[in-house]
Amino acid sequence: MRLCLPSARVGIRAGFNGLVVDPCIPGNWQGFEVRRQWRDATYNVTVKNPKGVQKGVKSIQLNGKPISGSVPPQPANSVNEIIVEMG
Repeated sequence: MRLCLPSARVGIRAGFNGLVVDPCIPGNWQGFEVRRQWRDATYNVTVKNPKGVQKGVKSIQLNGKPISGSVPPQPANSVNEIIVEMG
């Protein structure tokens, strides 16, 4: 099933220092994908929910590297991959 929702509805929003990724979803969702344009860069966000939780982030990767906290702004015109594991 595909849904069209504003990214803030599923916990992805612009913050002062970075892109905040804090998903809050129904426990029966296995995950979701969102494409977000922010500060002239593209962010492809994949959220995985292997334990069926509704909230909580276990890990975040930005372009294959682990990060903690908000996703920092990336260069203009870049395409970036964010993988979030809930848990």
